[in-house]
Amino acid sequence: MSEGKPSEGKPERKLLIPSFLTPSGIKPEEKRERRERRLRIRRRSDVDEGKAKMNPETMKELGISDKVEVVLVGGGSRERKYVFAVIPSEDVPRNEVWCNEEEMKRLGVADNSIATVRALRELSSPQ
Repeated sequence: MSEGKPSEGKPERKLLIPSFLTPSGIKPEEKRERRERRLRIRRRSDVDEGKAKMNPETMKELGISDKVEVVLVGGGSRERKYVFAVIPSEDVPRNEVWCNEEEMKRLGVADNSIATVRALRELSSPQ
């Protein structure tokens, strides 16, 4: 008998792995749909009110097409969400979002603030 080959008369044993031990990376239903990043909010006078300029590569990475949601956290229940129409611009660095200077002052957002930026989620049905 040679050691490398299974014996001729016995069937080869198969390893059974229960479903609860499967790595989470394999299951597509558990894939994280929500793409977001923490970016710097910059005040700029050359951006119109209600609009935000972003780098096109960052927009593609986050799945942003027309509207962006900017979430500023001040601690506790002081989370503030703002929605802007997005304008792609190659001038904007990848880690920044440019917004209107006067609008940011009115909303109380300081220049160079860090915020969570993501595509606006459209609610299909009320829950």
